[in-house]
Amino acid sequence: MLPVRAVFEKRRRAKYISHLDLMRCMQRAFRRAGVPIWFTEGFNPHAYLMFPLALSLGYESGCEIMDFRLDGVMSMEEAMERLNRVLPADLQILSVAEPAAKHTDITAAEYRLLVPCAYSTVSPDALFAAWEAFYAQPEILIEKKTKRGVSEIDLKPNSEVLSAEQTDAGVRLSLRMPAGTSVNVNPSLLIDAFTKYLAEHAPELKTGMLRAERTAILCADGSAFK
Repeated sequence: MLPVRAVFEKRRRAKYISHLDLMRCMQRAFRRAGVPIWFTEGFNPHAYLMFPLALSLGYESGCEIMDFRLDGVMSMEEAMERLNRVLPADLQILSVAEPAAKHTDITAAEYRLLVPCAYSTVSPDALFAAWEAFYAQPEILIEKKTKRGVSEIDLKPNSEVLSAEQTDAGVRLSLRMPAGTSVNVNPSLLIDAFTKYLAEHAPELKTGMLRAERTAILCADGSAFK
């Protein structure tokens, strides 16, 4: 039995596949490709597939992780080639290797976001100025649903803006957010808080549909999760 960590991309139309449907898609791909994977034991055995960090619906990514175990005589490279033949073009495996880190080593993820102006009459200059004023606040409080109910959290210490720049379309952001088993903060919460801020402080500024991509999954030392 050989443990395998696959890095795959989720692009274009595939970004609208939910996490549950992604798991079903991969299970079907293994069957169609004839890749022998290990099944769990017990009363209800099922194919062992592990995705350590679910991706939000509507987000693209080139660094998604899927763990599985090869059960039989087949190389990782052949398994990747077979799977890519049956997977959609927007959902392809980029590399395979034996796992180097544990799922609990994940502490952060990086994202690239484009917050566009909704109309041509909305100035990117004004939208960017509003973003700077929004993020300059000493705290950014939002309500977040948890297993214990709804709690108020401050997004300011739970987000790091790596870069922010004005574009012809709006505002482009590069963010690093906590991720993993202990703390997991979705960057959409920060954008939702910004939208709420605009409604209260600059109602004439409207944003269009968010374009988002996860660019890295990181361990505590800042290295890429592998």
